[in-house]
Amino acid sequence: MLRGWNKTDVLNDILTSVTAAGAEGAQFLFERNGMSSSEAPIIANFLASDPPLRLLSLKGNRFDDNDAELLANSLSTNTSLKFLQVGNNIMKEEGGLAFLRAIFDVTSLDSCAASNHTCQIVGLEQDISALNCYDDVSFNKWDKIFAMLALSSEESFINTALLSGVPATLITALLYRANDQYEDDKSGITDVYLKLKVTKRCQKHDVWDNLEDKRSISCVYELIRSWVVPLISM
Repeated sequence: MLRGWNKTDVLNDILTSVTAAGAEGAQFLFERNGMSSSEAPIIANFLASDPPLRLLSLKGNRFDDNDAELLANSLSTNTSLKFLQVGNNIMKEEGGLAFLRAIFDVTSLDSCAASNHTCQIVGLEQDISALNCYDDVSFNKWDKIFAMLALSSEESFINTALLSGVPATLITALLYRANDQYEDDKSGITDVYLKLKVTKRCQKHDVWDNLEDKRSISCVYELIRSWVVPLISM
């Protein structure tokens, strides 16, 4: 615990020492220390430097929505942190959305691919632990990409409009990754996507969540159909 008037200085010293040591897999439990906006920039700068830190717990402090945005933004350059616990702070909906956007930016496929696919965030009011739940970062990224393709579709299973700018050289990569769409329960990802898009759940979302072992073949079929049919009609 960090107690006393100089906890900011103590925090700086601790983070600096870990950075200098370069110890892999370090864990920090900064819980119930009364930390707030004074400490948020220090922690955010530390995370943005991509230190060898595996777990960071900030639960039970006084970080608010503005602090959440600072911390969330720092994840854009972090590839080491695996678990971030932020429960029991004073973050509200906007703070939660800041973390969501950091790890699942649904603005476009490019922004989604550029999101943080390493860190699993725990403790938000809406459980988002379904995001970044795999040790393999590529699985986390492609789960989100295919969720976007399926869940944003209006008429077909795959939203081909999102693929309009995809180079032909990436077609095989998409088909290959479609086979990684396992039958695990992905309803958590669907709920997060709907929250980010401010969209209500409908039948197509339920269909995606319940495809189970048919998910891979459905993705492959729709991808091939979306490219082959236009060529036949030319």
